[in-house]
Amino acid sequence: MSLSSATHLRVTLKVTLAHYRQAPLQAFAILIGIVLAVTLFVAVQAVNLNAKRSYAESTESLSIKAENLIIPLSGQRYLPESLYFKLRQSGLSRALPVIKGRVRGGEGRRYSIEGIDIVAAITSRRGQQTQNEQEGANLFASSFPISDLLAGKAIVIVSESQHKVMGGKKQITLDDVVTSIVVIPDEWQLGSRLLMDIGFAQTLLNKAGLLSYIAVLENDSANSLRWQSLIADDAQWIANTKSTDLGSLTDSFHLNLTAMSLLAFLVGLFIAYNGVKYSLLKRNRLLVQLQQAGLTASTVFLSLIVELIILVGFGTTLGFIFGIQLSHWLHPTVALTLEQLYGATLLPGSWKWQWWGQALILTLIASLLACWQHFKQRVSQPLSSHGGFYQAPEQTNETLLVKVGGLLIVTALLGLWLSSHFRLTMFWLGVLIVAIPMLLPKSLGLLARWAEQRANIGLGQYLFAELKELVAPLSLAMMALLLAVTANIGMNTLVGSFETTLKHWLEQRLHADIYISPSQAEMVNVEKKLEQFEQIEEVYKQYYVQEKVDGLPTRLGTKDPATLEQTMVFHSQVPDFWQHFYSGEVVAISEPMAVKLDLSLGSIMPNSLVSGVSLSVGAIFYDYGSPDGEVLISPQLWQSQGYSMVPSSLGIKVAGDKAIVLYTLKDELQLHSSQLFDQQEIKSIALDIFSRTFAITSILNWVTLLVAVVGLFTSCFMLLEARKAAIARLYALGVYKAQLFALVIGQMVALVLFTLVVSLPLGALVGYVLTDIVTLRAFGWSLNFVWNWMDVVSLAFITVIVAVIATIIPLWHLVSKPVVSSLQSEVM
Repeated sequence: MSLSSATHLRVTLKVTLAHYRQAPLQAFAILIGIVLAVTLFVAVQAVNLNAKRSYAESTESLSIKAENLIIPLSGQRYLPESLYFKLRQSGLSRALPVIKGRVRGGEGRRYSIEGIDIVAAITSRRGQQTQNEQEGANLFASSFPISDLLAGKAIVIVSESQHKVMGGKKQITLDDVVTSIVVIPDEWQLGSRLLMDIGFAQTLLNKAGLLSYIAVLENDSANSLRWQSLIADDAQWIANTKSTDLGSLTDSFHLNLTAMSLLAFLVGLFIAYNGVKYSLLKRNRLLVQLQQAGLTASTVFLSLIVELIILVGFGTTLGFIFGIQLSHWLHPTVALTLEQLYGATLLPGSWKWQWWGQALILTLIASLLACWQHFKQRVSQPLSSHGGFYQAPEQTNETLLVKVGGLLIVTALLGLWLSSHFRLTMFWLGVLIVAIPMLLPKSLGLLARWAEQRANIGLGQYLFAELKELVAPLSLAMMALLLAVTANIGMNTLVGSFETTLKHWLEQRLHADIYISPSQAEMVNVEKKLEQFEQIEEVYKQYYVQEKVDGLPTRLGTKDPATLEQTMVFHSQVPDFWQHFYSGEVVAISEPMAVKLDLSLGSIMPNSLVSGVSLSVGAIFYDYGSPDGEVLISPQLWQSQGYSMVPSSLGIKVAGDKAIVLYTLKDELQLHSSQLFDQQEIKSIALDIFSRTFAITSILNWVTLLVAVVGLFTSCFMLLEARKAAIARLYALGVYKAQLFALVIGQMVALVLFTLVVSLPLGALVGYVLTDIVTLRAFGWSLNFVWNWMDVVSLAFITVIVAVIATIIPLWHLVSKPVVSSLQSEVM
């Protein structure tokens, strides 16, 4: 670039800066879209990457990495503690015994507790000077009560985040035991669990001498075979693949978040592009005058590019800061969701400067692609143009948009029909959501003409006649609103359908009044005693072992005939299913298993779960409890295969007062409160946990709508500023202020209502795809599509109210000025 060109560019940029000082609204309109777009993009990226980092660094308690796990044999729930001491004596020094369970707090809430051998944990951490310890957060700090823990005192260790959730108390009552609380940093990766010494945990859970599993903290290949042979009769030795398992299990969850963030990013860019168009429209005369003064078109064009780069850089930086803060606000919700659904514990959120670079590059590329041709048109206009203060913006090429949009819609619908994986389904759904707004300008124009033909002569007809001209300058804001409303309706439909389906399923699935889950050692004794209780009408039994079918974790089980027939909610079944089932010819499988392994009625089971018998699928039943598989066989077949006849859990039907029976069972059978479950309690826990599946996406959904609302507000403000001369003429011709308010507000409300008319069927389609296709392919869950008119009406009402507020504020400011000054603006 020559010296003169550089000077000219500097002068042009100074003129641009002076223009924005006089009209800060124009810069704000561009920046607000960029900031909002980047904020959502960075926030979700931070949440997703932090979650994946947590999976990769998944550890046992106190951030101790486990290489292998020793778990109970199939059909058993606990390990004998003697096995741990046997391994220690054989030379396995770096191992951590763990006992897990649930206890009830003083306020009735259930907590997940985890007991570990504190001595083994301290020994395992020696020589592992981590960053956390370097910062002073270590087990040897003077504030950490190691001696009290080793003495078996009632102490529970919680993370900082969980301590805040618990109200910051110093003590908590766990199963009538007053327990002191010790707080440790979130970096120790406890999540919402309560950590304690293993002896105290075994006492609370009534599991003396039992372990849930043993974490092997060293990878000693020379001795591992010897240790595996030592435990072969009592337990299983498996590799710790937790990070890989969690990554694949939560894949659809993170895809959901990414889709929402990209949608919000797109809505934000619509707002920014609308701001750029408005700014160029207001500077049209200035751009012509700069060229008339001797500046070349290339210099003016380059100045526009540099201006956009500066605005994108500044907006991206602000958006990055806000996005990191938003991710910190969202982190607790995501952490609780992933922990309760998938057992994943998230590390505290962190951020990287690379995310700012990624957001900057993505936003800059998208902005340049959107504005390049628009800039070229502005600098290529004839120099004889006077560039009036307000010119009608270029008409959108509606025909081209309709053709491109129609082609994309047809392609997306074909893709949705043919795709078999939820990732592809989400991609084609995204294409569909982006394509339909391309039809919006044409649709709004047609609706405006239709309304004009039916309006009364006078201001009513003028309202819709002028509305046709307003479609072009407001089309981008309406597109953004359409996208946000569509996402909101689709997501609300999914959540409502999920909740309704789950409630109906639980009503049928949970037929017992009380469920009992004693240890396997106590099960036979409890089963016998239950037969003697007068207030118990019937005892239900179910049996399960853990297996794998084609790599899918699967529960193989059976139940007593009454439980089988009352609780199995069929998706499909062969004729005379129960006859074939009890004769041992067919099995029933869960819907997630059928979807993931592509099984249907009549399919032969992939690998023989029962020796010497070829089984086919006779029924597929709904199961919303797990994305894993479940296979049910007849009780006779279970017994003939030599599986344990000791139930995994029991259910009872109560004849009298349920509360009295619960107290009696706990007292006479010496059961722990965590081993007794009331049916209503299970329902409330299930609904609470599964509602969290979409909690974070619902939050992002409303944030996306907020982004569109801000865009609508700025667009209304800018348009009224540009129309003040036209409105002033009406006022000068004798139109009262009240009529002006009714006219302008009526135009905006009509435009928003027309947009809502287009968004309703699109939102219903998105909701249907999410409910009936994506959820089925991602989780294996069939949901009943439920349309909630109340939610739709509420959303429409909120949107219209926002449009009214966005119009009335600048309009009031406008009509409060002298009419002459507004009329003069047309010739300035």
